[in-house]
Amino acid sequence: MGRASDDGAMEPAGIRPLLLELDRVSVCRGDNHLLRDVSLTLPHGRHTVILGPNGAGKTSLLRVLERELYPSIDASGQQGRVRILGRSDWDVSELRRRMGIVSAMLDRDFSHGRSGHMTAAEAVASGFTATRLTAFSVESTAAVREAVAAALDRVSATHLGSRTLATLSTGERRRVLIARSLVHAPELLVLDEPTTGLDLAARHQFLTILSELIAEPGLTLLLVTHHLEEIVPGFEHVVLLQRGQVAFDGPASAALTPPRLSALFGVPVSLTHDSTGRCTAAVVSPETGR
Repeated sequence: MGRASDDGAMEPAGIRPLLLELDRVSVCRGDNHLLRDVSLTLPHGRHTVILGPNGAGKTSLLRVLERELYPSIDASGQQGRVRILGRSDWDVSELRRRMGIVSAMLDRDFSHGRSGHMTAAEAVASGFTATRLTAFSVESTAAVREAVAAALDRVSATHLGSRTLATLSTGERRRVLIARSLVHAPELLVLDEPTTGLDLAARHQFLTILSELIAEPGLTLLLVTHHLEEIVPGFEHVVLLQRGQVAFDGPASAALTPPRLSALFGVPVSLTHDSTGRCTAAVVSPETGR
């Protein structure tokens, strides 16, 4: 026997629902299409990158996943479907407790004001309620303190626990936000251009943590970026997003090629790979061809 999903369809017993399922999703603002007929799926365990230049629709797609934007109804009266963690009827606060998110925008929100006065440990605990103030967080029980300590340890940030977020460097605060996103053991961790604003050392440390998270069972990563350097080995699937549409959806080896990336970014691109397998893109000079 199966069970009825929130959409009324039967799911076979023992089959885990897809983490994400978008079916012909369009988002319009007037005559402007932010997204156009976007369809994609994300099964458990398939670490995936959504790659595209600025203006490709990455931010709009993230807002759809966070339930800040909803699919538009097209001229024929049809509306695309979005299912997250097997459901389409999410309360936003509940969804944020089930799906971890780390972004430069979230970092800015936690870097100042009342949120900036939280200690790193308090900020991590706030992940249980998806709030940004201590007053709305969970009670500091022994179980909560143990989970917070374990999350900070996972990102090598135990020593930051008593520091306030406003006093941390960008790299330190970004690691704390990863711990916050992991403390409630989400099935899906969404990373939105996570190394933005990090210096060379902090960027290296962040990508090292990312590589470690990819190796952990039970957690699936979705990386949204325009930086190829953020794509560490282990991301086996890539969606290329261009002008609000999916230009390619398939294996990373087929996506990350000079012809596809040149078409995506609109300039001739060359690729180099380092000893770890990470690739770096460079614009080919028309004068030298390199």
